[in-house]
Amino acid sequence: MEENPIERTGILHWLKFGLEKIRTHFRKQAEEEEWEEAAAEGNPFLPQLRWILEQVLEKYEMNYRIFRPLLLDTDTPPESMLEEDDVALVLEQISSDLNFLRIATDRPAYFASYIERMYEDTGLVVQTETPEEISLDGINVILDMERKGNCHYRYMKEGILYIPLYKRPWSQVKMMQNLDISIPIGYNTVIVKGR
Repeated sequence: MEENPIERTGILHWLKFGLEKIRTHFRKQAEEEEWEEAAAEGNPFLPQLRWILEQVLEKYEMNYRIFRPLLLDTDTPPESMLEEDDVALVLEQISSDLNFLRIATDRPAYFASYIERMYEDTGLVVQTETPEEISLDGINVILDMERKGNCHYRYMKEGILYIPLYKRPWSQVKMMQNLDISIPIGYNTVIVKGR
């Protein structure tokens, strides 16, 4: 029985299509694994935090002048003095043009030089408190730097944006060839334009 050339072309097309689907699946799986590895090491978007925050604030109809953050200090400081502390990276990025900052920490001595520098350079009096005595008075954004434990749902109140930097993964959203960033805020997710 001789094979019809039309049938052979259809079968070849089907096989090519199937192989391409399999390749795409494995490529996507490899990309996701790479992303999960990077996310496990930390938040790969921290170096862009200021730019991301400005977009988030804009989406919630706030501007940086009224940005009044509470920074929940990390619960896993660097193991070595040579390792950079992500908290320092975050503070470096958000410090410019700040009108208010409160830090909840168990290591106030770590922030002493930063607090002094902020007062000398900008006149900003940075407030510190222990995690047990957190006050949300005057706060409109919580930047949660803790890695362990669950999200602090008790801080998710109307008028306060709760942004966990590690507890819920930030991810890239590939819509229409843009590498947008999906950011968890409280119970919701916000998508900002990627770079």
